[in-house]
Amino acid sequence: MENRRWKLGVENRTKCSVFYILFFYFLFSIFYSPFSFAQEPMKQAKILFLKHQYWQTIQTCAMLMRDHSDNIELMAEASYFTGASYANLFDFLIAKKNFKEVVEKYKGSSYYEDAYIGLGEVEFLLENYKEALRIYVEFCNANPSLKRMATLYFRLAEVNLKLGNKDEYKKYLKLLKTEFPKSFEARDASRLVEADSFYTVQVGAFTNYENAEKFITDLKAKGYEVYSVLCLLADKKLCRIRIGRFKTSQEAEELKQKLETEGYFAKVFPFE
Repeated sequence: MENRRWKLGVENRTKCSVFYILFFYFLFSIFYSPFSFAQEPMKQAKILFLKHQYWQTIQTCAMLMRDHSDNIELMAEASYFTGASYANLFDFLIAKKNFKEVVEKYKGSSYYEDAYIGLGEVEFLLENYKEALRIYVEFCNANPSLKRMATLYFRLAEVNLKLGNKDEYKKYLKLLKTEFPKSFEARDASRLVEADSFYTVQVGAFTNYENAEKFITDLKAKGYEVYSVLCLLADKKLCRIRIGRFKTSQEAEELKQKLETEGYFAKVFPFE
């Protein structure tokens, strides 16, 4: 899955030239700011998230939301990381609930826009493409900040391609490459292809998150270009593990045979 703040890092901002001013401000914030007591647990929650320790992230955020329910910014941040953790655990319904809470209750918070995009991404992962499109368009009409536009254009291009709206796909792809030519999303847009003549090889499907993650890690260690496709099958979350994208079925077939010699059960599919 993603720019997407789906796989998030902690930003550190320091300016050595004003060290003493910051130092005294730091002391003041520790002893006099009521929010300072929650900063350390929130920082810990982010570290746990980056380490893929999602259940621990959820537990830490739950504690913060229980103890600091009057702090809007903290509630938004904790709700967002709770939603992102559940999304990584394939529990999309709870993830959607948390993202929606940030969007509806904490507009103006620093995680409001990330939650809006996360809400659309959850629907996309569930293959609810029309609903994902509705959310992305709604967010686009809400005057998002400039720093979110590259991601938004990419998502709009991607979901319109899935729905077969080729004119809209081309429109947003052009906006992305014209307005944000050096962005990660513009570089990543090469994987968005119109043609249906691309092929990939599926090597596994899992309902268990830990098993899927271990399988992906092992394949990446062998140098394979691995990606996952998430869907619901008989009301169960399913993670399909696939490798590569090829212009011809023959190329995909060659990889399939190679994987089979390594002991994998492989099958060729049209690229998604």
